[in-house]
Amino acid sequence: MAYGRHESFYLRDKWISKGMKSINNDPRFFYDNDGFEKIGLGKNMVRSLRFWLLAMDIMMETEEKTHVLTELGQLVYESDRLLQKNETVSILHYHLVCNHNDLATVFYWYFNVYKETLTQRPDLKKSFRTWVKNNEPKQVSEKSLDRDIDVLIQLYTKNANENDPEDFIFSPFTKINLIKEEPSEDKYENIRKISPEVENIGLTALYYVLLRYAFENDIELISLDEIINENFLWGKVFNLSRNRIIEALNKLTKHETFPIEYVRTNNLDNVKVSKINPIDYLCHEINKDIERVASTNGV
Repeated sequence: MAYGRHESFYLRDKWISKGMKSINNDPRFFYDNDGFEKIGLGKNMVRSLRFWLLAMDIMMETEEKTHVLTELGQLVYESDRLLQKNETVSILHYHLVCNHNDLATVFYWYFNVYKETLTQRPDLKKSFRTWVKNNEPKQVSEKSLDRDIDVLIQLYTKNANENDPEDFIFSPFTKINLIKEEPSEDKYENIRKISPEVENIGLTALYYVLLRYAFENDIELISLDEIINENFLWGKVFNLSRNRIIEALNKLTKHETFPIEYVRTNNLDNVKVSKINPIDYLCHEINKDIERVASTNGV
């Protein structure tokens, strides 16, 4: 498990694009002592950017101590490096929550383990500290854990300043609407998990998650109960309610190329997904979007 790798900086708008471009130009960029001057960020911000790119599975480190884009990172770089599409952000959020590189423990915990939908910052910090104490063999600084909670909240709630169009200090993750800060009568604001509209997440991202789950677990059928309640699936990763999960599944039965199927076995509702590599599926969807745009423009 890992804590505080973000250097107390939530992911800013345009950072992902800057980072991917930098390592494409120089695979040793993050080992360059003068790299911060080339990218226009502070030294701590560059270290934070390195964390976000690794934690979201956008880049990986090689044995030669260089960084290269993953297959997912290359797709994002070629199709949506500025993170303008909700589907892209949703997929990166999913990778962050899965914590495959064991770099983003607080995100794994909040979406997969923590069950409360409404809390306040002090209680949230206390719950995280308690969980870490019970699950982490080594002692971790409480200040570091508290900063993890602060960054988690900022990542999903820090919007652009509507009164200042030049203010770019906001997070692209706010667009998927998963966490909200609300006024309360107490000293602290309420922190609420939001069950977003299916359109906020995007069907492409939702199907990608199902395909990843099936691929990693070497299964073909996924039960509705799993999709609602299992770690790394829709109910937990995206806070989706049962009704919205069923809404999304019904829409995916009508997918033009890879429709899902409902299968009832042992009195359980199961979903059968297509046998396609998740990255190949994303390539298909991206190419389909390109063709649609070209057709609309009369190309």
